[in-house]
Amino acid sequence: MNTWIGSFEYKYTIKNLFMLALMFVGLNIVNARCSILVDGYVVHIKSDIIHDDVTVHCRSKKDDLGTHVLHSPNLEFEWSFCDNLGGLSTLFYCHFWWKNFEQTFDVFNHKLSQWCYENKKEGNTCNSEIKDDGFYLYENHTTWQRLFTWNPKPEKLI
Repeated sequence: MNTWIGSFEYKYTIKNLFMLALMFVGLNIVNARCSILVDGYVVHIKSDIIHDDVTVHCRSKKDDLGTHVLHSPNLEFEWSFCDNLGGLSTLFYCHFWWKNFEQTFDVFNHKLSQWCYENKKEGNTCNSEIKDDGFYLYENHTTWQRLFTWNPKPEKLI
């Protein structure tokens, strides 16, 4: 056997194996729930209003998380997701109803992601709490800060 041909085949076999391994790693990064390139987040919403129902409907451009009723003993709602590559375009917003009040706002966007960032392997948690005087975010995991108050529901026209 010619040593030049054997050397040529060996180089291309190693090159093919390297390319195959690189493709495998690339596909795993793309298919992984979250990767080293993309942060994972959890949005956790808790109602402190224990005697009344609070209705929540959350969605993003791609995902409609449906309508959830928070009432005792189920006073919490949460979901997890991977931020978009670059972390600038993921946005979730929720519409809340309670008695004769309502409110709609972003529960996750680029600015809020900085408040939620913990750099944990299992994800960064955005904690929100619903109270009778408004909506609070756990800022820097040390203090609750009110971001929004309830708005009265508009009267229905007859």
